[in-house]
Amino acid sequence: MKKEQKKENIVKKLERHLKSTSRQLVQFDSEEETLQYISDSFREKLSADFVGIVVKSDGQLTVKSWSGAKRAFINAFPLNVDQCSPNLFLSSLTHEQLAREKNCAFTKLLQDEKIPTWFTFPLKNELNLFGFCIIGYFQKVMLFEEMESVFDEFGKDVAIAMLFQREKQHKHKLHQLLLYQQTLVKETIHGSSIDEITETLNQALNKSVILLDRFLRPISYKLSPEDEGLLDEYLELATYEIVQKRASKAWNPSALSGKTIAYWTIDVGGDFFGYLVLDVSNAKMDDYFRLTIDVARNIYSIQFMKQKIILDTKEQVRDSFINKILSNHLDEIENVYQYANLFRWDIERPHYVAILSLTILDEKLDILEQESCKSRILEKLKTNLSNYFPEVFIVNKEGDIVLIAPASSMNGQVKSYWSKMYENLKKWVKNECEKVLVLLAVGGKTNQIPDYSVSYLQAKKCLNVVKSRFNDAGFALFDELGAYALLHEIDGEIASIFIQDHIGPLLNSEGKNMDLLQTLQVYLSHNGNMKETANELFIHRSTLQYRLEKIEDLLQVDLNNAEHRFNLNMAIKLYNLFGNEIHVQSLKL
Repeated sequence: MKKEQKKENIVKKLERHLKSTSRQLVQFDSEEETLQYISDSFREKLSADFVGIVVKSDGQLTVKSWSGAKRAFINAFPLNVDQCSPNLFLSSLTHEQLAREKNCAFTKLLQDEKIPTWFTFPLKNELNLFGFCIIGYFQKVMLFEEMESVFDEFGKDVAIAMLFQREKQHKHKLHQLLLYQQTLVKETIHGSSIDEITETLNQALNKSVILLDRFLRPISYKLSPEDEGLLDEYLELATYEIVQKRASKAWNPSALSGKTIAYWTIDVGGDFFGYLVLDVSNAKMDDYFRLTIDVARNIYSIQFMKQKIILDTKEQVRDSFINKILSNHLDEIENVYQYANLFRWDIERPHYVAILSLTILDEKLDILEQESCKSRILEKLKTNLSNYFPEVFIVNKEGDIVLIAPASSMNGQVKSYWSKMYENLKKWVKNECEKVLVLLAVGGKTNQIPDYSVSYLQAKKCLNVVKSRFNDAGFALFDELGAYALLHEIDGEIASIFIQDHIGPLLNSEGKNMDLLQTLQVYLSHNGNMKETANELFIHRSTLQYRLEKIEDLLQVDLNNAEHRFNLNMAIKLYNLFGNEIHVQSLKL
């Protein structure tokens, strides 16, 4: 009788302790503190050798808290849930009851350690199952069956406390996320530095942060203390993840083999700005982490858009100023030198003005699609030119790009400088679209401010000649055009009259006689050689003879007459030089 009484007293005492412990569970700041308190108090009250709490997460069992002696079997965690007995999550169990579970990986671990006495109870309520608690002894201890229901009830209290702590932690994280977002928005509104946003993100996640532009160059970064000095290694790993990993397996970065990074694009609308790179080694990629990243990406996008608007406005002012210089409207500019200094342009030093022109040759595209394609390629070229030829001023004008390069950067090798640029331009365009004609025409050198408009006009005339005569070459300098450079000085109205007088009938037939104009041009370029002309035009000699007779009839000339051929040559050169502008004028005469 006394033995039963003693047993009843022990059970009641333990029951009171569990109720007291239950009331304490909601007072802690985190789930970790709550579970550690349970482990420590149980080990003390129950005189256990060890107490552990094992939680279920993503199909695995992991040790969340532990008190007392640690045995080797702890290193075996995590365990797959489906390899353990489901009874662990249903009710309190003793070592004797679980001994019958032959295929339970958890039971086998304890048996292999030869732990004689232990029992478990689940941490669950009606809606949530978190795991179970294990209490063990290194010697044989009597366990009371009456305690089974008591521990089951306590397990429910622990589950409620864990749910409470997780809800509290979730609210705390949401609050922190709100504060973090407010901080970033404040930086965006009042600050101008992307570095401040990067530092805030680093503090929020306690992870190394790197911001790259679209060419994978670092714009901003903040490394954690333990990662200081590893920027180059991170950049190598980021390049591999973003580019090489998808393109080839031939290269693997040797540095930072123990690190894991993740990257996200920074873009808004159709504009792509770069990449956000984070060290995510051992990071818990939960909703809070992802929301934090999303907020940062949005704030980065806003900051980039702010800078883009500022740059666009500055570019518009610069384009307007340079356009007036090129148009020789100096009287419309109050302070030429102040504007030039604003854009760091040493305007009085010698420069060359060139025109870059693109023509989309893809006939599958309609006019709007061609213009869209052209605009996209031009923007890409402007970016590349800024990176590889930073000394060049780049201006949008009349659907083309005007390039103003200082003569000092050419070291006396003017043609070599522009030829190198043209080869790069063709390569960049080819990467974007195959069917594009790239033309580059370079005007003469400037020695004073009014010369810029002259050089630009020379570049325009040179472009006309390139389009009509040097289409295959695609590139020319005005100073090397020979007779074209002299003809450039002729007044446009006089040139128009001369063209109309000598080859007008070939221009005024709405395209019907344009084949004859080409035939005449090739014939004159071969000094009247019939065989060479026919070969270049891919026509039979008799066809060429017919065309030449028709030309003589239309123009009332004798192609064997040297004076007539000279005048025709001159008219064609003027037409090539002045282009469609002269053609339109001639039709009105």
